[in-house]
Amino acid sequence: MPTGIIASLDHEGRGVTMLDGKTVFVDGALPGECVEYAVYRRKPTYEQARTLRVLQPSADRVTPRCPHFGVCGGCSMQHFAPQAQVASKQRLLEDNLRQLGELRAGQLYAPIHGQPWGYRLRARLSVRFVP
Repeated sequence: MPTGIIASLDHEGRGVTMLDGKTVFVDGALPGECVEYAVYRRKPTYEQARTLRVLQPSADRVTPRCPHFGVCGGCSMQHFAPQAQVASKQRLLEDNLRQLGELRAGQLYAPIHGQPWGYRLRARLSVRFVP
């Protein structure tokens, strides 16, 4: 099985690494982690994979609260510490604004966020068959 060091997260919260010039999006991996993964979708310019084993965990990896984490997909970032999530999402937003709107980081306000739990008004539900 291939291994990789996760460089960053994409906009869906998947870890991003490279293998033989191809971008690999790894479900369940965090920045800075070394993971063993299995590819489940191959495309000409990228691959999608899922984490099999975390060989070197990130300091931002936490134990998920939900007993269904990793199965239903509704709480896909629970393994990522809340403050690290906010920082990662802020970087992603700044990168997108810089590319699309030529906005500089000094023009943005600091992130505003509430409690890590009990804040949702809407939920994203997903369904997946698990044999």
